[in-house]
Amino acid sequence: MLLTGITAIFASLLYFYASFIIWKKIQTPTQADIRPRVIKVISIAVLLHIYTLSSTLWVDNHIFFHIGNGLSLVAVLGAAILLLTHFNKPTETLGIFIYPLAALTTLIPMAIDSPMQLPIELGSHVLISIAAYSIMGIATAQAILYGVQERNFKAKRLSKLMQALPPLQVMESTLLQLVKIGFILLTFALISGAFFVENLFEQHLIHKTFFAILAWFVYGLFLFGQAKYGWRGQTAARFTIWAYFLLILSYIGTTIILQFILV
Repeated sequence: MLLTGITAIFASLLYFYASFIIWKKIQTPTQADIRPRVIKVISIAVLLHIYTLSSTLWVDNHIFFHIGNGLSLVAVLGAAILLLTHFNKPTETLGIFIYPLAALTTLIPMAIDSPMQLPIELGSHVLISIAAYSIMGIATAQAILYGVQERNFKAKRLSKLMQALPPLQVMESTLLQLVKIGFILLTFALISGAFFVENLFEQHLIHKTFFAILAWFVYGLFLFGQAKYGWRGQTAARFTIWAYFLLILSYIGTTIILQFILV
């Protein structure tokens, strides 16, 4: 337990350190490329975060779930996915939003001692769902930045943050790629839920299904509109943000029920 606490603290500090590096780069755009340094720091932070999380999420071949390790899992998956994009795209600026949150959620599981043991089937469904939420979370952060960047570019008002962001074309392609991957995972999450979650109405989880399907429909509508009609810019940003809001309603409501009602 002591070792887990130490790794959690170190992971949190590394996330904050990477955020500091990114913030300095935003303030001083002319300094040297920070991407290699950010990749090294975040790689270590993610590994420590995974080790810390595994000690509370997976115990004696069982999945133990509570709101703390749920949020921590969302954050570590988000940080890991963003880290992967750093290798072929200049996306490190997005870390200023993701990495501080990861730093905070690394420590949350250590403060909660009332996990709920889940069957492996239901636990797998939950983990697939969280993976989808994490990717869509990064896509939403990307959509917010992309929408603000495009609006300011048209108005010719570029702050230091906007100047530090990748070009609009890179931002748009990254957003679309993330939404496509997240949409596939969300589809698997809904299918696995249909097979593994029994007595849906008795478990008071019907609201989760409703909001998750509604979010899936909004994402699917956006992807269809983007492919057929070329939806982009503010339209793409709004669809992504609103769909993720629906996912958050689904996730938070279900987590609260699992944690405080179905015990």
